[in-house]
Amino acid sequence: MFATIRQYDTNIDQTAELNRIVQEEFVPLMQSLPGFISYQWIDVGNVGGRMVSVSIFDTAEHAEDSNKAAAAWVKSRPGFGPISCFVEAGPVVAHG
Repeated sequence: MFATIRQYDTNIDQTAELNRIVQEEFVPLMQSLPGFISYQWIDVGNVGGRMVSVSIFDTAEHAEDSNKAAAAWVKSRPGFGPISCFVEAGPVVAHG
């Protein structure tokens, strides 16, 4: 299994709408990709402002494909969504 962690700084005023769009549009996109295992969207800020996502795919290739799809999805929404993004990926070495 391979995981990607994305950290987003967001506009606090848009957090609720961003959460809705992620649930309605982005989650189904991730679920439709080959090798999908799981996806989580986590609010780690004080009432919004900083979000983290964790996506798990079965192979490095599928995880990389999901990263490309995520980047294209974010890019297709100029003027709305994350202000910045930091991405890390690697093999899952323990899980429960």
